[in-house]
Amino acid sequence: MSRPAVKSKLASFLGKYKIIIAFFVLALVISLMTPNFLSWRNIINIFRQSSIIGIMAIGSTFVIIGGGFDISVGSLLALSAAMAVGLQSSMHWFLAVVVVLLVGAAFGAANGFLSSKIHIPPIIATLGTMTIIRGIVYMYTGGYPLYVDSEGFAFIGNGYVGPIPFPIILLLVLVALGQFVLVKTKFGRYSCAIGGNKEAARLSGIKVDLYVTLTFVVGGLMAAMSGIVYASRLLSVTPLAGQGYELDAIASAVIGGTSVSGGEGSVVRTLIGALLLTMITNAFNLIGIDLYVQYVFKGLVILAAVGFDSFYKARG
Repeated sequence: MSRPAVKSKLASFLGKYKIIIAFFVLALVISLMTPNFLSWRNIINIFRQSSIIGIMAIGSTFVIIGGGFDISVGSLLALSAAMAVGLQSSMHWFLAVVVVLLVGAAFGAANGFLSSKIHIPPIIATLGTMTIIRGIVYMYTGGYPLYVDSEGFAFIGNGYVGPIPFPIILLLVLVALGQFVLVKTKFGRYSCAIGGNKEAARLSGIKVDLYVTLTFVVGGLMAAMSGIVYASRLLSVTPLAGQGYELDAIASAVIGGTSVSGGEGSVVRTLIGALLLTMITNAFNLIGIDLYVQYVFKGLVILAAVGFDSFYKARG
């Protein structure tokens, strides 16, 4: 095999699996610096800490692949968490969860409608709904914390199935389902096509507005689910819950290889991106690095991920 062919294959391999390679290299480096990093307890802790952002990032992956952005999901997490806790006084906790998921889907549909039908740029549309939803959270809670009093609901965030925390199982199930939908269903294929070239997809007969809206619906559903896990994990919720979570969810998707211009991504790699962010934070905490430095480093990681994606697309 010629040297150019070898280089091409190597470049293709690194491009496809760079996030997985980076994850394991970073894990190895951190384990050499902090012996406790690879303990079973710490690994489980990293996965559990990643569950809320990881679930939200599944939805962000679909939205970004479809060519959109949704920055309202942090506020929607807060509303979902508050409603999940508040509704338990008037109905069974399971029905409360169903209602919350429906509300999340409805707000996602509203974001999709504003973006696809009213033609408001997605980041502006979701900026508006982010502000509206946060206002609703304050009205719903009266500005005070709400507390969980249902043991069944608390199991979602604190229960175990054998030695594995339930939030980790829920995260992995949703990742597997999301990857299946993205790769094996018409919805997933059409979402990629629309994100890659919206006009070409429209000319091919794809109902672009419908499928764009559906990506936002998935985003709303996952934000609502993450809010449910959040409330059941902390056993409480405040009106400030979820602030900044939307940025971590988008960062997880982008670091995982989801193209910021749409049309390309993987839910599994998004999970790796979420774990990578959590792993960095966990390592810095073990080492004792200041919180403000962590923010700087996280920002650099995000810029590097987006920069590489944009650079290689410009060259291609």
